[in-house]
Amino acid sequence: MDEGMRIVADALAARMEDTGRLTFAEFMQTALYHPDAGYYNRPTMTIGDGGDFFTSPMVHPIFGACVARQIHQFWRLLGSPEPFTVLEMGAGVGTLAADLLKTSQQDPQYYEALRYVIVEQGPRLRKKQFAHAREQGVDQKIGWVDSLEEVQAHPKLGSFVGVIVTNELFDALPVHRLQRTEDGYGEFYIEEDGEGGYREVLGELSDPALLDLLDEETKGHLDPGDRFEVCPAAGEVIESMGRLLERGFVLTVDYGDTAPDMHLRHVRGDGVRAFYRQAPAAVLEQVGAQDLTADVDFSLLMRRGEQAGLATVGYTTQMHLLGGNGLLHKVQELQQRWFDLNADAQMQKMLGLFLPHGLGDLFKVLIQGKGIDPEAVRGRISTLTFEP
Repeated sequence: MDEGMRIVADALAARMEDTGRLTFAEFMQTALYHPDAGYYNRPTMTIGDGGDFFTSPMVHPIFGACVARQIHQFWRLLGSPEPFTVLEMGAGVGTLAADLLKTSQQDPQYYEALRYVIVEQGPRLRKKQFAHAREQGVDQKIGWVDSLEEVQAHPKLGSFVGVIVTNELFDALPVHRLQRTEDGYGEFYIEEDGEGGYREVLGELSDPALLDLLDEETKGHLDPGDRFEVCPAAGEVIESMGRLLERGFVLTVDYGDTAPDMHLRHVRGDGVRAFYRQAPAAVLEQVGAQDLTADVDFSLLMRRGEQAGLATVGYTTQMHLLGGNGLLHKVQELQQRWFDLNADAQMQKMLGLFLPHGLGDLFKVLIQGKGIDPEAVRGRISTLTFEP
């Protein structure tokens, strides 16, 4: 056990002193976000080649370029406002931000109007984001804040016109792990196993309101023994986004699905996964040194978003996002470069992001809007009109 894991273990032990156990959400929160040694704040945490996981922007810059084109279209649909704020949460090491901004320079008027803000609490990730932005020559275009609340209170931001974009944010928010029982519902807690590790124990619900996060159709399909996850933080975050946005769009890219399918495919308890050095790992091992992630319930994002004024404009896949915003044109250009091994390699990376039965279908795209007529804009959004 390295020093970071020991710090996390001590923090978990301290939190367990009173009750002897934690909800899985509390456990996951500490394992991932402990301010000094949680996974996302570890000095040794790496993303990308040789790291524990990679994201679509890291596979190829075409991802950021396509997202940039979609957001530029949003700007046009909103009447080319100035200023126009793009706010990103869960920015990783800043790859998407840099690629998006470099592509946006192709329209000087738009680039002048654009303000890019990253929400990042972790000092180490913020440092990596700044370093990457400086290396790519776009650091002067990015501002950083610690939270959505700070955006709301910011004298130059506040409630803004623009786009909130996330890529693999919601899958990393802490979840509660529940089970349908013979007489109702129970919740899984984490406790120490007496041998330096952890184990699950089933108990009563920590909060009956957790069941309100599950749609009625899913409840009707669950049998005793079936497991599922709910994420209160996801609902809170999407509602905060809706309150913050004066007029504009929320663009969410993540893996998961709508209910009831998202929940029913994980009734055997595999809805939470761990990754260590890009390989699956046991969820309760190497705590603090590995990534933990859970499928996103997009139906919850739609329902809770509507409560904050976010209308559902469209729901589709990453394949449509990329295909509708120029990826195939770039692939066709590369296909003309015969016997160019680099072109072949670039093309394969692009297609890996796009093709169905891979990342193209695995990642879903949700577009929500505020202060707009969904019916009026739906047919003018390239992501939603793309046909393979």
